Amino acid sequence: MRLRKRYVFGASVLAGAGLLLLKNKDKREADPLKEYLTHLDQDLSPDADKDPDEVGLTKLDSIYRAEWQANGYPRSKKELEDLEK
Repeated sequence: MRLRKRYVFGASVLAGAGLLLLKNKDKREADPLKEYLTHLDQDLSPDADKDPDEVGLTKLDSIYRAEWQANGYPRSKKELEDLEK
């Protein structure tokens, strides 16, 4: 009889711990990197008033554009065809 009570007690402790973990999971913040990228994707580019190519871009788009230009990615299909020749 004592062994049965221990199993019931242990099962109830595990169930309670599981419920607490599920409850706390909902309260935890989302991935910080995802939140940061979402924030960058909402703000306008700081260089929009200086560079006409940046008008209408977000900060994240501006970062990607700068990276693409630094690495020499072509901007159009015509430039890709010129590189293939």
